Amino acid sequence: MTICNLYKMTKNNLFSWEKVQKPFFVMAPMDGITSSPFRRVEKKLGADIVFSEMIAAEAVYYKSKKTVEMMKFHEEERPIIIQIFGNDAEKMASATQWIEKNIKPDGIDINMGCPAKKVIAGGRGCALLLDPEKAVEIVRAVRGATKLPLSVKTRVGWEEFDVLPLIQEFESLGIDAVTIHGRTKTQGFAGEPDLNAIKKIKDSVKIPVIGNGGIKNINNAKNMLEITGCDGVMVGRGALGNPWLFRSFKSIPVIPTPSSVISTEVEKSLSLKNYKPTFEETVKTALWHLDMSIEEFGPKKGIFDMRKHYGWYFKGFDGASELRKKLVIAENIKEVRKILL
Repeated sequence: MTICNLYKMTKNNLFSWEKVQKPFFVMAPMDGITSSPFRRVEKKLGADIVFSEMIAAEAVYYKSKKTVEMMKFHEEERPIIIQIFGNDAEKMASATQWIEKNIKPDGIDINMGCPAKKVIAGGRGCALLLDPEKAVEIVRAVRGATKLPLSVKTRVGWEEFDVLPLIQEFESLGIDAVTIHGRTKTQGFAGEPDLNAIKKIKDSVKIPVIGNGGIKNINNAKNMLEITGCDGVMVGRGALGNPWLFRSFKSIPVIPTPSSVISTEVEKSLSLKNYKPTFEETVKTALWHLDMSIEEFGPKKGIFDMRKHYGWYFKGFDGASELRKKLVIAENIKEVRKILL
């Protein structure tokens, strides 16, 4: 696959967060997971927008071959957002310009929400919440470096909900959307997300707000939309092995207004349609994912990269544990097919 350079941005097809039909559903960036084959599965099964893995701006700045490969995508993945992270405003801006010119994604996102130790150790990700001046400097520099839609993904705060003034500053600098993970950095991925905090942010800004955190089923997504009033929902770990979750979301109607003809009973029935694939459908999807992985990365890496996905795909089925044990030692596609078919 070559860098995608066929997409001509015109007034008619330029991506815009503001113009996306709402509510919309987004596949979150996940390090080591949201590669092109994974994104194509999610997109085919209903994700409206997909994000790349976290991309180190410094690696782009120095033209790392591995990093450039990570950013490549196929046309069917559009709209796709490249997420970058870093601590140096100049390098973040330079990386953004290079990505816009050479990768041609539909938007750029700045990560200010990753709580991983290796990320925050360099003053990146969530660490920027502790250095708002640096965070503002980065957003200003990146906004000045690109005409692409620019968004920021962050959390409600480091230890408590205190990110609102920073989000408002970002809005004044011209970002086009913001994704809010409803937990603090200290919470990590534990506990319930603070939907009221997301609502306060949504009520205080004019740009689209995407709610994130704790989305494992359609009712989680529905609650996020109704309680926060957010414009879209971003799903991360909840979609691992369950790309059909995005198909379920399509049964969520636009949040009813007083004049809506959607009855409470109809709305209730719609909210319960969590799509559950059969074993055969899961096998078919896993094998399709594997085929794309091998095509993308070659036989050795393609087989290896899929091993982490088998446990997620077959979780909940009878004999899933034994099935996974066999799949993770399979060395080629012929062995995988023999196990599954």
